Amino acid sequence: MKKIVLFLLSLLLIFSLDLFTPKYASAASGFVDIPATHRAYTEISYLQQGNITTFDIPGRFDPDAPMTRAHAAAMIGKAVQLQGAPVNTRFPDVPTDHFASGYIEDSVNRGIIFGYKQEDGTYLYMPEKQLKRGEMALLISRAFGYQSDTTNAAAQEFMAKGISEGIGKGNFGTEELMKRGDFAVFLARAVNADFRTKSQDMTATSMYVDVNEDTSLNMRTGPSEGYDVTMKLFSGYPVDITYTVGNWVYAKVGNDSGFIHGDYLSTDQPSISNIKDPISVITGPVTGPISGKKPLNQLTIVIDPGHGGKDPGAAGNGMREKDIVLDISKRMKNYFQGTPINIKLTRETDVFLELSQRVQFAQRNKADLFVSVHANAFNGKASGIETFYYSAARNPNVSESKALSTYIQNRMLEAWNLPDRRVQSKSLHVIRENTMPATLIEVGFIDNAKDAQYIKSPAHRETMAKAVFLGTLDYLYHYEGRSEVSPLYSKYNATPSKKYH
Repeated sequence: MKKIVLFLLSLLLIFSLDLFTPKYASAASGFVDIPATHRAYTEISYLQQGNITTFDIPGRFDPDAPMTRAHAAAMIGKAVQLQGAPVNTRFPDVPTDHFASGYIEDSVNRGIIFGYKQEDGTYLYMPEKQLKRGEMALLISRAFGYQSDTTNAAAQEFMAKGISEGIGKGNFGTEELMKRGDFAVFLARAVNADFRTKSQDMTATSMYVDVNEDTSLNMRTGPSEGYDVTMKLFSGYPVDITYTVGNWVYAKVGNDSGFIHGDYLSTDQPSISNIKDPISVITGPVTGPISGKKPLNQLTIVIDPGHGGKDPGAAGNGMREKDIVLDISKRMKNYFQGTPINIKLTRETDVFLELSQRVQFAQRNKADLFVSVHANAFNGKASGIETFYYSAARNPNVSESKALSTYIQNRMLEAWNLPDRRVQSKSLHVIRENTMPATLIEVGFIDNAKDAQYIKSPAHRETMAKAVFLGTLDYLYHYEGRSEVSPLYSKYNATPSKKYH
């Protein structure tokens, strides 16, 4: 019995070494099933901060569930900034409204992942098929440019880089099935060398910061604007680049490391009069990007999915308002999570909230903007999109609320080809009683046949979520004059709207 116990403890030690987590500053995971004591808490939290994680059940990561080909394509695609918008794919088993359709199609286009050829010559993707460890290593190898062309070669490279220590005695376990938690650990280590179990000498390429002399370049903890800024760099300053993650590079600046967007680096040193030393955001005298305004990472936007629980809201064409607006709101949250802006939802499940509770939630979280999401109904004949703000003195942000409503309304009209019911002033509790710029949007009439064609489509709801997100950016960019919002548009293949106020 003693020998058996020692053998089991040895196996446990080997397994735990493969999933060793280094010390690394991290936000909370955001998943109820990933507590701070979970073995993959740090890596999952890190990926979540960059909006790289995926899930089937909101609020749950399910670390012990099978890692499917669909989720792998989406998480890898998010990590290396592939195109994730819904698209028609070449695979009959991946419809346009599949959550990973865009990432799957772009992954195939870039030679990262492929389908399975059938006897009739067609190809299936098999999105629900569980990955093996070797397949996982090869996919990540292709996505990150490791050049391995077989599962065995990718496995050896993983162990050489410290992304994995294998399952013992130099064996990677290429045929073993992947779980979601393990996949997250390996992906985080591929993204950020600071997570790896051993250091590796990496060839560095010297480059220079290339921005306007009166601006600075952010170095972040990860390869997206959702990650924290650790340092501000100025034009002409040298950096050492060791590897790339999509459009971002992993850089060394003295003894510090982090991620910098590659568009702002040059192999030639810019000719400037004075090269300033970097400033640490943690200890240096860094101020906000606009005098008197919070930096973006201190802004909080509250999204309020209307109705819920015992209150279904409007109904029509087999749909309930409470379900539709919650879906759109969650999709909006996904877009905001790709930015430094803090985003919170008044509800993320099918629960009932009093109107006063929604207002209190926004005020308790010190929201800077409030967007309440709804769908309309009126005898099946009315159609169109409308947006409301409150114009009396109780909410003092009248001009701000009207501007926010206007920018969002115009983006929604671009997204769905429905009638313009205009921006209007109306006394509605959640916008009247709030103390920050607030708007209430009606995405269409759920009981109208034409409107319902948009509302019932997951792909169109994705488009609407992006539209409201972009309308909010337009407000921040044009009305509040936040020039630092400008780089966020390119991440979503968009540009600022025209100025409406």
